[in-house]
Amino acid sequence: MALASTALLTAVAHGQEEGFHFQGYFRSGFGVAGTGDPQEAFRAPNAGAKYRLGNETEAYLETIFSYGLRPKDDPTAFFDTRINVSYVTPTSNTNSFETTTALREAFVVATGVWKAQKDASFWAGQRFFDRHNVNMNDFFYRDLSGFGGGLDDVRLGRGPVRAGVAWLGGSVNKLESNGNVRPSGSFQLSKNTFDLRLYGLPLVGGTLGAAFDLAVLSGDSLPFAGGDIVVRGNTGWALSAVHERRLASGHNKLSLQYGTGVAHDFRAVLTEIPGRPFSAGDRVNYQEVWQFRAVEDLVLDRLGPFSLQLGGVWQELDNGLPQGNRLTWLSVGARPAYHFSRYFSLELETGFDHTRQTDGVSGSLTKITLAPQITPGLAALSRPSLRAYVTWARWSDDFVGLVAPVQYGAESRGFAAGVQIETWW
Repeated sequence: MALASTALLTAVAHGQEEGFHFQGYFRSGFGVAGTGDPQEAFRAPNAGAKYRLGNETEAYLETIFSYGLRPKDDPTAFFDTRINVSYVTPTSNTNSFETTTALREAFVVATGVWKAQKDASFWAGQRFFDRHNVNMNDFFYRDLSGFGGGLDDVRLGRGPVRAGVAWLGGSVNKLESNGNVRPSGSFQLSKNTFDLRLYGLPLVGGTLGAAFDLAVLSGDSLPFAGGDIVVRGNTGWALSAVHERRLASGHNKLSLQYGTGVAHDFRAVLTEIPGRPFSAGDRVNYQEVWQFRAVEDLVLDRLGPFSLQLGGVWQELDNGLPQGNRLTWLSVGARPAYHFSRYFSLELETGFDHTRQTDGVSGSLTKITLAPQITPGLAALSRPSLRAYVTWARWSDDFVGLVAPVQYGAESRGFAAGVQIETWW
């Protein structure tokens, strides 16, 4: 989902109130390119995400239904059933009206049933699981969403440290983690992931969470015109560490990750390896694939009339090829806002992405968006946000034909303007 703060909606959805509840998220709007034709998003080749403000070309809706139940003879136990159905419609394509529908969650959580661990929760089904993203570019750098089951919030000793375990299989879905429809020709493979987490460890004024993941793929094949692609079996592992710290005016999150083989992507579902073309008859081996990633995410509010979001990504990936194997992605973005009054503010988002592939394409993309908006409060993530925007983008000559190729296929710069609403509840 493209929620600006996944933790926010999770807190709402994970309440323990009995009865029926309805939560959700949506964004929608319309934009045009400088040519007067429908807007096309600006995204750098081999970048894991794009900066969002004034750069989204779809309507995305999540409808989340939940029902809470407490046994009459044991009010300390709680059972929560949740279903999430999502819809995506292109808003900037005048000759395509297809809406993609996906069941993204269908699971049950039981808490208060293990009396020695009153906060522990058991779950099973399909769910968003341990998802972390940066709001500005909607980059889900850790996302183990899928089918499976697990146990969370097991207290270790009398301190704040807790543990969780889960077994997950990839959820084959038409949508990416951020809610966009997967590109034509992309593939997904289900793998087994065994996840062990420790969290709530006090460190440097905040808390540290650490995860170890073991992923197993027994092998599979993918149908392509002219013949199948054979994917060899592989076992990979990944380590993730996330440090979160509450600040007087906001919060900061720093993440470090390293993964190998079929665990390199820090997801429960396996997708194609970046920077690596596929054709019929290929035999794909994940043995030499690895990835390192560092992510910084800072949100500051109550800075007088200002609020601020800052984000950065450094990613190194080896796709296992003998040539063109190393991909680097550097991304830095800032979204300051000036609040003229409680309801009216002006946001300015600047995002810079640089990607480099050995023996391949290298270059940079800079995107700047100015957006006056109306929100209910003086906060960076106050929603609903009704906004208008103008967007400018410029990219390297090596990226010509690869960034917004329909509207600006022969150009190294582009423009867009439009209106948008984004909200959650």
